[in-house]
Amino acid sequence: MSQGLHLEKTTTHTRVGRSDFETIFEASPDAILLVAADGLIRNANSQAEVMFGWSRDELVGAPVEMLVPHAARDDHRRHRATYRRHPVSRPMGLGMELRAVGKDGVGFPVEISLGPSSDRSGELLVVCVVRGLVQSEVLRRVGAARVLAAESERKRISLELHDDVKQSLTATQLHLAALVEMMFSEVDAPEMIVRIQHDLDRCHDSLDRVINDLMPVELEGHSLEFALRILCRRAEDDGFVVERDIRRVGDVLNAEGRLAAFRIVQEALNNAKQHSGAGRATVRYWRDGQRLCAEVTDSGGGFSPDDLDPHLSVGLAGMRERGQILGGQLTVSSEPGVGTSVLLKVPVRSGPQSKDDPE
Repeated sequence: MSQGLHLEKTTTHTRVGRSDFETIFEASPDAILLVAADGLIRNANSQAEVMFGWSRDELVGAPVEMLVPHAARDDHRRHRATYRRHPVSRPMGLGMELRAVGKDGVGFPVEISLGPSSDRSGELLVVCVVRGLVQSEVLRRVGAARVLAAESERKRISLELHDDVKQSLTATQLHLAALVEMMFSEVDAPEMIVRIQHDLDRCHDSLDRVINDLMPVELEGHSLEFALRILCRRAEDDGFVVERDIRRVGDVLNAEGRLAAFRIVQEALNNAKQHSGAGRATVRYWRDGQRLCAEVTDSGGGFSPDDLDPHLSVGLAGMRERGQILGGQLTVSSEPGVGTSVLLKVPVRSGPQSKDDPE
């Protein structure tokens, strides 16, 4: 074998069989695609599922161009035809900035290496090894998203303190001043006392919301499923309805993991409530073998990745970052007029699986 990788190779000392190939294929830290001469994907490893957001079943049989930005697809087909005539192991697009696109329509920078192989019938297969450039543009974008998200959060907290807490305290001051005047004029003041109590109750509730947004007290000493149930109940106001199917999955995430997963569901639910226009959302949380799954869906207006609202874009970037912290896969699917789905899948540590009871 002068070039490429056959599924089996026999020498005097070594035999690399199909099972060895599959082990290497799945253990690779990079995404690997096997692409036939016609441009259809023959196989994809687990890292490809994580990187692109498509399941293996969705990838296999699909044209590889669906992973290429729309503007570059025609060029990619031409380059693929050229490579088919001269298949050699080499990096793709040397000196160029390559980009791939995931299921959610968001592009990201990559490095791609190509190598020719063949199946048992001798048909050409191209081994594509795709590495996300997490140390360059992605980190810069995540850093920028962090700054924007932090500024947005500071502004939100400032507005809430000003528009709610400060206004309530101002009203309390005025009512207290009126109460003092009533006391000196010997006028009965019970009604004014009730108003003051109401103002203080509003301040208390507003501060609770701000504090809880900064650090969810639901997670303190409780499971993630308990915290999600409380989150769903608190989201149900002003006619908004949250349908939920939250299962008991056991203690499978550490404190950092629970917080990251909670924040992803919280952000997705807030987006559904504020932007979908549907008036209702569904939250699901369950365990599927060695994967923990959480999903927030709505049947609202949806969105197109090309026309994404800046606030939504920052929120999605934050969710993706937290998904990376968990070592999981975050898939955002949306279509104008159909709705939006945010699905988180996280590998969990091995151990006994708790009874999967619904709420």
